[in-house]
Amino acid sequence: MKILLSIAMFFLSFPALAETPSTGLGVTLGSPNGVTARHWLSQENSIDAGAGWDLLDSGKFELYSDYLWNRPDTFEINGEKFDLFFGGGLALRSHSGNGNELVIGPRLPVGVSYEFTHPDLEVFAAFALNVGIIPHSDVFLDAHVGVRFYLF
Repeated sequence: MKILLSIAMFFLSFPALAETPSTGLGVTLGSPNGVTARHWLSQENSIDAGAGWDLLDSGKFELYSDYLWNRPDTFEINGEKFDLFFGGGLALRSHSGNGNELVIGPRLPVGVSYEFTHPDLEVFAAFALNVGIIPHSDVFLDAHVGVRFYLF
């Protein structure tokens, strides 16, 4: 719980950089299920973070953060414009099946998002290739959908 509060305080400490809300908080479903935050640094760059558990592997807890590049209006479906985002980051995860070991390593996320303006809301779907390098090599894939509310 202290980790989640630390993440929230980190994102809440940023000043607003634009006229519109620039920090969103929300939830994800998939792998991992949990909480998420995204802070916009500019119209094309942001930082996201998340923490949660995998329902398919009940012992897996994951904490991650990424630097993202956003490509607005990358494609259109039925007149609605969707953004593409991709980036790089770091993941820390535990797995109770392996003696509660912690695995840390880089991750490469890619996803799509759609933004509503009233209310300030983002829905998204993302995949991330995670490569554990410490204490040993491990490769795993995250896949989740989520929603974030932009309040500040």
